[in-house]
Amino acid sequence: MKYAYDHKITVILTNHFDSHTPSASRPDTKTIVVNTNWHEEKEIPFQMAHELGHVVNGDEGTLYYSSFSNKSKYERAANMTGLDILIPIYVDVTGYTLNNVSPFMEQFGIPNYLLNAVISRFKKCISD
Repeated sequence: MKYAYDHKITVILTNHFDSHTPSASRPDTKTIVVNTNWHEEKEIPFQMAHELGHVVNGDEGTLYYSSFSNKSKYERAANMTGLDILIPIYVDVTGYTLNNVSPFMEQFGIPNYLLNAVISRFKKCISD
């Protein structure tokens, strides 16, 4: 939430959606909506970071989170930006050093196809 505040992005948290309704973003209005009723609760922080990624990246249109969203260039870029947002927070809170990224990926429901990106972003974060 601090990241969103610092970047003047409005975050709407709601539990009024169905548990399978994805979170979404409107980059043109710098707004994201996070479904806190999502059926996989552990995925919510990464969904939020992903949607923030769309806004930060200046993507066009209304965009919805999908756990399989790595095909379009916008979705892949939002995933990468989401990792860039979430990993430094995780490292700061946990004091993590690069031994194993599996606990991070499991804790936040990060899809396995992002493993290499997670490893490289952890390395970059820790070396900075």
